[in-house]
Amino acid sequence: MIMAYLADMATQIEAARLLVYKAAWTKEQHYHAGGPRHSKEASMAKLFAGDTAMWVSERAIQVLGGYGYTKEFPVERFFRDAKITQIYEGTQEVQRIVIARALK
Repeated sequence: MIMAYLADMATQIEAARLLVYKAAWTKEQHYHAGGPRHSKEASMAKLFAGDTAMWVSERAIQVLGGYGYTKEFPVERFFRDAKITQIYEGTQEVQRIVIARALK
């Protein structure tokens, strides 16, 4: 079970990383070409990375059991930090609105 968690966590982190890279690449391309905005890609990356951080930190706490909630292990801080990524600089709901509008 723990091995499956670790495999899923690594896969989700890599997918989030690739979305962030794509958003950065898209911004770079549009900036130099004077093209349209890249809000959709940036919002997708933020939405997915924030959700992934929260999901991965929850799984890490579960793997560690009761130790995951103590301040003796960094996982407790990761969990708190992950939650704030879903809130600041546009909540997850705002990111979904930006993405949906860009799908027209």
